[in-house]
Amino acid sequence: MTSVLPWTAPEVAAASETEALAAEWVRPYSQAHHLARARDWLVWLVPDAPAELRIAALTHDIERMFPGGPVLDHAATDWDSPFYLYPHMLRSAEITGFWLAGLDTASVDVAEVRRLVGLHEVGGLNGADEVQAADSLSYLETLAGLTASWVSSGSCSRDKGIAKLTYMAGRVRVPAAREPVAALLEWAIGQLPGEDR
Repeated sequence: MTSVLPWTAPEVAAASETEALAAEWVRPYSQAHHLARARDWLVWLVPDAPAELRIAALTHDIERMFPGGPVLDHAATDWDSPFYLYPHMLRSAEITGFWLAGLDTASVDVAEVRRLVGLHEVGGLNGADEVQAADSLSYLETLAGLTASWVSSGSCSRDKGIAKLTYMAGRVRVPAAREPVAALLEWAIGQLPGEDR
């Protein structure tokens, strides 16, 4: 097991009142640290990132905080299954949009935040690739232990766990992210239990 975490993006503070409110809103979520680190990685990739990008990174998985969302079978479902990923992305976008609509967000383009959240697993134009890359970097940094727990519990095989981590790294298209994502992938695979299940 590799224990030394490679270099990671520095933590950043909220750059707007809306972003600070978003950080508070996601705090009860069990993977809030993943969301915060995705925002940190996003700012490292795009230092002058507008509020929409920062808030999208900070809220991208929020649907999992609410009951009734799509469920993924870790052992049997492909990691890139559109039947899981699209409902997950669009539900997160919808929930984030409803939340933002309840705020005084004159300085935030709610539709743009929804678009970015709605593309966070697949990437796309005008910042969506950067949100996806930030999600991947944060996943490898903060959720390698979760993936290891799936392997330890028998929810998926070690090979399937490696495939998840490799998928998260392999989908990154932002050139600046290539070096840190490779280092984090190697580290994250080192966190998995050594025996295949």
